[in-house]
Amino acid sequence: MVLRMRDMLYENPLDHFLSLLIDLLIFFVKSIYYTLETIVLTLTPYQFRKLKDVSGQVVLITGGGGGVGRQLALNFARLRARVVIWDINKDALQGTVDALEAEGYRCRAYLVDISERERVYEAAKKVKQEVGNVQVLINNAGIVACRTLWDLSDKAIESTYAVNILSHYWTTRAFLPEMMNGNSGHIVTVSSVTGLLGTYGCTDYSATKFACVGFHESLYSELKTHGYDNIHMTLVCPYYINTGMFAGCKPRLFPMLEPKYVADSMVRSILKNEVNCTLPDHVRMFLPLKCLLPAKMSWELMYRVVKGPESMMGFRGRGKATAG
Repeated sequence: MVLRMRDMLYENPLDHFLSLLIDLLIFFVKSIYYTLETIVLTLTPYQFRKLKDVSGQVVLITGGGGGVGRQLALNFARLRARVVIWDINKDALQGTVDALEAEGYRCRAYLVDISERERVYEAAKKVKQEVGNVQVLINNAGIVACRTLWDLSDKAIESTYAVNILSHYWTTRAFLPEMMNGNSGHIVTVSSVTGLLGTYGCTDYSATKFACVGFHESLYSELKTHGYDNIHMTLVCPYYINTGMFAGCKPRLFPMLEPKYVADSMVRSILKNEVNCTLPDHVRMFLPLKCLLPAKMSWELMYRVVKGPESMMGFRGRGKATAG
């Protein structure tokens, strides 16, 4: 391969070498600092960590009508945040409102179809007028069909993309300008372990969750590059959650996660301004294997040991559902 300097960032070979050397040295020094920082923070008990104060802040949760969304609403209400929930299910919204009122809290509920861009923008405008600017945006809503590609309808594929990833663009674009104006805020992207590892029966769902990872990492890069260091981002990648969304699925190695555990873990990550939150934590150790092992070994691990396809074949679900 012939290296053509004119196609690279620095055309002059000397500039290219010196700038690369300097940047590598800076990277090496910072890497030591960040590694030590991570070790110290990991060993520091949660109660002694410096945490974000969300009291009085507007926290908007999509898919807030049930499952993890409802638990998140309760958790943030207990932290004295001003909770706003969006959902497409009116009864589910009321259920969350009732759950908060039972503990003496209030929240604002809006019936919103987040798959419709204009509905999102209209609802966002109402929230700003009636509640105020959103400081914490949690893109939590999602749906799953869990069928093989040849059994998926065109409509099902389009709906999965509209809810699971395209809606993130509409909600984030609706609330990001105010965050940028004050260089303050937090955007939470709920992906999935299936967004890190392709899963049987999830060509649409898994692909949208992979897209969520790319959305998070790219937006994180854009905000950091342009100096918006106080707009934090958290990517959440949970294992299967016991909300009915994956009803009928029977994992082999790890049991499904409970919604309260997921919501509690998410809130802790948000309050600590963590960039990544994988649930459970130990799943992260297995993910590099798909890149390190030969492809055929990875398939044997998934098929024979994890029993991934077999565990998904009993899926019956519950139709449209909030993520988690």
